[in-house]
Amino acid sequence: MKTRDRIVETARELFNEEGASRVTTNHIAAAMTISPGNLYYHFRDKEEIIREIFARIVADFDTLYRVPKDFVPTAAGFFGIFTRTCDLYYKYRFFYLELATLLGRDPLLKKKYLANLRARFRQQKAFYARLADAGIIRASSEKELVANLTNGWIVSDFWLTWLYISDAKITPERIAESARQVYYLLKPHLTPAALAEVETLLD
Repeated sequence: MKTRDRIVETARELFNEEGASRVTTNHIAAAMTISPGNLYYHFRDKEEIIREIFARIVADFDTLYRVPKDFVPTAAGFFGIFTRTCDLYYKYRFFYLELATLLGRDPLLKKKYLANLRARFRQQKAFYARLADAGIIRASSEKELVANLTNGWIVSDFWLTWLYISDAKITPERIAESARQVYYLLKPHLTPAALAEVETLLD
């Protein structure tokens, strides 16, 4: 693994364990047994490292939601995507636990986050259209679709915050509960056949 990638992975692990606000570039360098100067050769500061981690978050979600044009959606596959997003939320849990703070401290990161939010909305709107065509969800108005996507996004991105303020342990299992919460938001919009299929998976 290249030094730059090692820095990013070491930082991600330390941020997850200790919190991004508690970890300095010196901590990252020490954990890697490299000099701070070597780290600064690749990244000017901690904010730049966090931006690189966010770029990898975006890439991982892009991979998850990228489906072939001939892909035929199923209710099980639809719900499976939500469960797989939970793996990414756990992998990058520090980012979502400290989201408001990180965005507040770094205007450039906030700009990138909002740009990704808009891109993800466009991507998911197109995906939901395919689900409607496949008879998995009922077709809805533009206003209703945007509201559903917004609610799902809020639950997904801020579920870790809810766990934290509830004094719950941040575990893969607790994060996976967010997929069920999103399902309940979408449940009224599923067709009877899709509802029966997903309910079987949840039993």
